[in-house]
Amino acid sequence: MLVKFITCIYSDLFGTELGGRHSRGGHYQYSLLSLLKMTDADFVCYTSERELNRLERFFYDEHKISSEKLKFIVFDLNQTKFQDLLSKHKDYESAKQGDRCIEIQWSKFAWWWNEDKTYDYYFWIDAGLSHCGLIPNKYLVGSDHPQGKYYESNLFNNDFLKNLIEDTEGKFLILGKDNDRNYWSGTVNEKWYNDYERKIHIIGGLFGGHRDLWDNMVNLFEDYVNKITPVERVYHEEVIMTLMYYNHPELFVRKHFDIWWCPDNCPTGTSPKLFEENKSFYRILEEFNRIYE
Repeated sequence: MLVKFITCIYSDLFGTELGGRHSRGGHYQYSLLSLLKMTDADFVCYTSERELNRLERFFYDEHKISSEKLKFIVFDLNQTKFQDLLSKHKDYESAKQGDRCIEIQWSKFAWWWNEDKTYDYYFWIDAGLSHCGLIPNKYLVGSDHPQGKYYESNLFNNDFLKNLIEDTEGKFLILGKDNDRNYWSGTVNEKWYNDYERKIHIIGGLFGGHRDLWDNMVNLFEDYVNKITPVERVYHEEVIMTLMYYNHPELFVRKHFDIWWCPDNCPTGTSPKLFEENKSFYRILEEFNRIYE
């Protein structure tokens, strides 16, 4: 069973017309290093020409990761297949103050077209998914490096990988967050929904399935983007994914959670009751390890 993860690392995009997080280079590196503990899978990571040498030194030289296990591809985010659409409808001034990059978000799907489809299963995974804000201390194995101890987790392993594939159940696996108690996202006009409900918000940090499912998923995503953007506005990928889920639920298998925080790393004064009444994101990672408490 051949498995491939697609991801990317673009640091210091905040303040540019692309938009994005500020100074996340170290975070992304150590988090991806944690994800690479799924040694039975291969990874491809898109990045900028400016960052390539730093990443190759970190992974290939310092941590002896094989270039066959982790391949870097230089990609200019100003050259996405959506560039014409974005040039007409993206608010570039607002993007400079935003912490999300729409070019990355939409490319999570569009980069699929670069694959030769020789693997059995493909998954998108955010390079920064492993970090202490999401994962309790008992699963942070750490290192001597001050950043590594916050981002390296033993939850990502080959059992996680095996169960991730098993849990697709022949469908496209997605993760959904409760949207009633923890509403934060916008949505497209309800006219686009076959059944307007919006109790669940689909997240873009981890999704995928068998290679035979990907063409249809990417076509569906791009079709919605191309139809909705000109008549409404530019939406995050998660908003489009949520629409896809509600209009075509038969195509998906969904893992559910309620809140991002974990008890060890949450805002000061957070009541323990919050974690008794809500399912934290890390519980999904436990489920992929078949840990039930």
